[in-house]
Amino acid sequence: MDDTTPSGQSSDVDISTYAWLDHDSVGFPGAHVRALELFRNSVVRTSLLAVDREIDDNAQSEDDGAVFFESDLADLHHATVQGYLLTVQAMWERGLRRLLVKREQKLCGGEGVELLHKATWSKKSGTKGLQWHFQRLLGLPMEAFDSYGDLDLLLNLGNAIRHGNGGSAERVHELAPSLWWDWFPPGETYKAGPFEVSIPADWPKHPSFDKVTLSQVVLEQLIQSVLDFWEDLENVRCNSFHRKHDSVERRLAAWPNERALRGSTRVWTPS
Repeated sequence: MDDTTPSGQSSDVDISTYAWLDHDSVGFPGAHVRALELFRNSVVRTSLLAVDREIDDNAQSEDDGAVFFESDLADLHHATVQGYLLTVQAMWERGLRRLLVKREQKLCGGEGVELLHKATWSKKSGTKGLQWHFQRLLGLPMEAFDSYGDLDLLLNLGNAIRHGNGGSAERVHELAPSLWWDWFPPGETYKAGPFEVSIPADWPKHPSFDKVTLSQVVLEQLIQSVLDFWEDLENVRCNSFHRKHDSVERRLAAWPNERALRGSTRVWTPS
């Protein structure tokens, strides 16, 4: 298959059967897996566990002033999760851009490098954003990857954390409305015991981003989805080898089952 020609619709593309004629310019996607796993295991989980312990100790404290510390600890936990989401988003986007620039330089003589530096994550299909360049340079639509939906959420979530209310925050709400557990859409009526609550028709269509709830399970799932993306790219690279070592053959043989289990092993779903 031609390395530089976008291929069909995402529903028609099976990444497990794909191969690149020039796989050297893809680099080693597996290196991103190792770095992100180290970050998750040694930094994210360790620090959040420490904050959780402080929250538990404070809840059990007999100090009369402990109650005043509860909201500060909750804010600390939320801010830490937000900070780590920004780090994961930045790690993934930088890695993706470096990969695309390397392919551009190898396959196209570097003519489009400046365009790649300026390209943003596109919200509409057909626009020349990062997804368009990915398909142009790798021959695969990003939508064909299992983790695409979560990556879309991660990119918009990172923008919303940085900038607050706006297009990205609204996109996050469209993708994951459950992140606002106490928000209701305009014009709806709800019953709570003997009470009935009616939401005005002129109520905002999207909640304010400062009311979002970002828990550790959201962070864990988005980290796993980035790992899945790099793993899939690494497997496509391995599938491109003309001669495959036995270990590579075993890796590729296990890949379809690993992908099939991803849905059932999710720790959070943006419904």
